[in-house]
Amino acid sequence: MPTAKIDDINLYYEVEGEGEWAIFVHGGGGTHLSWTPQVYALRDRYKCLTYDARGSGQTEGVSDSPNGDRELIALMDHLGIEKAFLNGWSAGGSAVSKVSQNHPDRVHALIMTCCVFGFQTAALNKWAAEMLDKFAKGITIGDRVRPPDTAKDDPERHFLNGMLGRLNSRVRPRDASSYTNRFGDAYRLMRDTPPVDYSNFRVPSLFVVGEYDELQVPWLVRGTAEEIPGSMIVEIPDAGHGPPSEKPGTYNAVLMSFMDHHDPRTRSQQNDN
Repeated sequence: MPTAKIDDINLYYEVEGEGEWAIFVHGGGGTHLSWTPQVYALRDRYKCLTYDARGSGQTEGVSDSPNGDRELIALMDHLGIEKAFLNGWSAGGSAVSKVSQNHPDRVHALIMTCCVFGFQTAALNKWAAEMLDKFAKGITIGDRVRPPDTAKDDPERHFLNGMLGRLNSRVRPRDASSYTNRFGDAYRLMRDTPPVDYSNFRVPSLFVVGEYDELQVPWLVRGTAEEIPGSMIVEIPDAGHGPPSEKPGTYNAVLMSFMDHHDPRTRSQQNDN
């Protein structure tokens, strides 16, 4: 079983494919398996690294560590990865965005999948305040992430996602009050921290959001992307908080187009011609 000793944990990871490195960081309640449709689609062109973040899947520890970026850099160093594409989904966006800001020389391009975590903008201030109000009213995270009629429209995938979710069934708080007790400080920090100026941020960035995402809502993602120079934003139709699993064909096409454009092998071929 491939693991890397990172601080006090043995972090589980998987590598598939050949080419430039592409690293995928799952969100809360997920595991490395969350990215299976992407690894399958990209493995002929990219060397795909997935892993179970601290406290998830086959990696021990307490989940949702604030040091996800440090663990990501440590894993890159462990595997000798000088530079990679970084893709974070939901809570996984915090790790990849922070690495991109603090170590831009290690990143070909950044993909923020249904997330803006790590980019402290006025939109994030507003969103965090609204979320804290919703938690106080008893609305849970689970209520915010499902697209309409997913169980009816794609029952097989809905069933599979439920089975995968059981891998972390003891990890995520199940009600609004326990969630707020555990993560409320993080939301209050996002609400109260002044916006940051990202005008000098130069890592090519793609923001992806689902049309019906009620967690990282489209206005939040658009408002954040507008603060990131040269960034792209793509809205996936008929998707909620999980385009990589809900609409893998559409999502993968967007992902591959963006990555191929910023692939150093592509630029090298263009220069040769």
